[in-house]
Amino acid sequence: MLNRIRNKFIPTQGMGEEVDNIYTFLPPPGTIIDEATDEEMEKAAELEIRHCALMRLQDMNIQFDGSSYKELLKEFQDFEADSCKFWRSVASRISVPYEWPIRIDHANGPIYLGNGLYEEDTEEKED
Repeated sequence: MLNRIRNKFIPTQGMGEEVDNIYTFLPPPGTIIDEATDEEMEKAAELEIRHCALMRLQDMNIQFDGSSYKELLKEFQDFEADSCKFWRSVASRISVPYEWPIRIDHANGPIYLGNGLYEEDTEEKED
């Protein structure tokens, strides 16, 4: 389990090591670190759908009046709160730092390390 103080003990291959930097033992992107529960897979899928919908709405470049803006802002805030709560619980359950870019394959269940960017962002940079 992780302590919330300096010099954390982060489990790596069954043993704890004292580190000052949570990224010292960050596995490479794509490394499977655990399996998601059915509930986590469903919640990850739901959050991905909300994220995609909000991103598409942003891409539309629509003008909003004040009340529409407040409703949309509330929707973004609710999404961020739900997302943070979910990922904190997953990180806590599998005993990894919250700041690690973990992802869930919501079709098959593995929890793996992402690269910190969404796939569409990385594809644009490779071109």
